[in-house]
Amino acid sequence: MELVLLASPLVLAFWAGILINWRWGVYGLVAYTPFTGLIVALLYPSPLGPLVRDVGVVLPLYLAFFLMGRQAHYGRVPGVLYVTYALLVLVVLFAAANPAVPNMMVAGIGVKVWLSYIPLLIVGASFVRTELDLRDFLRAVLVTAWIPWTVGIFLFLCASFADYETYARMIFGAYAPLATSDFGSFSGYGAKLYRIPGTFQYNSQYGVFCYFMLFPMFMLLAIERDRTWRAFIWLSMFVGLVAGFTSGARGNFLFMPLIFLIVQFFKFRAGGLVQGIIGIGGGLILAFSLSGFDSSKIYGEVGNLTASYGKDLAVGGMLEAMERGGIFGRGVGANTGAARHGFDPSTAALLTAEGGMVENYYAKSMVELGAVGFIILVACLVLAVFACLRVQFRLKPGPLRDVAACGTAMTAFVVLVSVKGWALDTEPLNYYYYLTVGFVFALPYVERRSMAAVSGQTARPVPADMRDVDAPIPAAPTVPGRPATAGGRPHRPLIGRNGYYGEIARRRPLSPPPAPADERPLRLPERGDPKDVPH
Repeated sequence: MELVLLASPLVLAFWAGILINWRWGVYGLVAYTPFTGLIVALLYPSPLGPLVRDVGVVLPLYLAFFLMGRQAHYGRVPGVLYVTYALLVLVVLFAAANPAVPNMMVAGIGVKVWLSYIPLLIVGASFVRTELDLRDFLRAVLVTAWIPWTVGIFLFLCASFADYETYARMIFGAYAPLATSDFGSFSGYGAKLYRIPGTFQYNSQYGVFCYFMLFPMFMLLAIERDRTWRAFIWLSMFVGLVAGFTSGARGNFLFMPLIFLIVQFFKFRAGGLVQGIIGIGGGLILAFSLSGFDSSKIYGEVGNLTASYGKDLAVGGMLEAMERGGIFGRGVGANTGAARHGFDPSTAALLTAEGGMVENYYAKSMVELGAVGFIILVACLVLAVFACLRVQFRLKPGPLRDVAACGTAMTAFVVLVSVKGWALDTEPLNYYYYLTVGFVFALPYVERRSMAAVSGQTARPVPADMRDVDAPIPAAPTVPGRPATAGGRPHRPLIGRNGYYGEIARRRPLSPPPAPADERPLRLPERGDPKDVPH
């Protein structure tokens, strides 16, 4: 409780800053992510730790963006996604009222896990105005990623050459056994794998973070022009791969190479796909030779796990979920990991007797929302892939199209990986997924504004389904004494209404400058001789 009181001024400062400028809330999510598990460990055993981000960053971001801001661009998100996600919201709320839900705490946790980050679709679509906005955000994500990577690699080295438990307790304190799954490890791979949490709550979150970070790095590579930053990205990719392979998440030996291939696939370049295969193969051989891992044993185990997941989770899990959930499901929280803290003894005993929770996101939707909810969830995920693909084909070949391809690859990857686990329930993928998809939806508007700024001419006609208040502004004549920006557009100060004084000024016709005195017409007197007119 003392820590909560001491942190209150910091939370209030976050609220004040985000309410002043909602964009700071988006960066607040990035800044908070590397410290998620450390804050939970600091507040342990209080249950408030996992709520700090939502209360301190997400809630004020939503208030500032949806209620106080005037820059929400709802038209950027495809209408079909509004329909499918609206149906998902209705089904989740209906499932929260299911009589089978043990108590209000389980229902509240279930609703939060299902719905709390979906609005970030609109936030992400409105956040990106120019390529600079996207680049700065991706740079921030990359820089902050070094914190969990560094801690994770440090813990792996400590576990390999010293005492893992000692150093884990030094970082996580009394929470260390939960973060490390009781300091769990895997043997028989030539070198020992430990369940490393990095700076997250659990090893699974750190593993998801390591493979997800490949997507923003590929996006940044597409638009980054500075040589120093490009070198930093490649260095970060190497460090991220080391962190992912040493995290103890064995699925990363399959998922991380798969991400390289799926990104190249959605760029639709055969040469890039071949290069990716060669690069991944060579990189893995080098990594295994330096680390001491036995590649044959690791990939033999990964192959066995994949076959087991395919049989037990993809097929068996779905059949089991259909039996448990039926048409309308058991209610939210019934198959949600975070909701287990609210289970009463009878519910926990029933779940244990049934074999525990099914680690399959589609099976989770079947258990909690029933067959109806399962169909709606699949529609949401698949339509997101096609929506990103549609944006990708609308863009001209170039950096922005490559960024969109990375976003499409991410949505397709989530569709695949959800068969194995609860991808969209896991931090930080649960909120970075919706933000990234929103960024993709903003790219057509970024492209048109960039083209208009470079050409200095009126932008090409905007299709009816893509009109937006952020559409490019036709070139206007400059005003004497006022500097012009790129494309001959008049300077717009950065203060005033909505951050742009020119939002109003640009709509006013510019009055012509006064003519020199020697070019002004003579004013003849109403009476008298014209010779009396002064010169």
